Amino acid sequence: MAANSTAKTPANENTASAGEPAPVDQDALGISELAKGVLARDFRPRIASVRRLAEAVLAKEAKPKKKKKKKPTKKAAAAKSGGKKRKLAKIPGQKGKK
Repeated sequence: MAANSTAKTPANENTASAGEPAPVDQDALGISELAKGVLARDFRPRIASVRRLAEAVLAKEAKPKKKKKKKPTKKAAAAKSGGKKRKLAKIPGQKGKK
């Protein structure tokens, strides 16, 4: 039984064992890599990492979106080429619309 007591135990059992991957430095990861790792459950995010992701999302929403230019419709293209629409001259002696 003395042989069992002399067996070496790991110095720190909280570190990654042989079957687990090494801990990830979450501060060194980019925002997209961090988000992918969290969604894939490769690692558990720390509070600071969650805060970074939240700030990135809010910063992206705060930026104004560029408006896309719409293609002119046929009416708009016809009006543009014809210039302003002008009223016809009044003919003397005729009554106005009722």
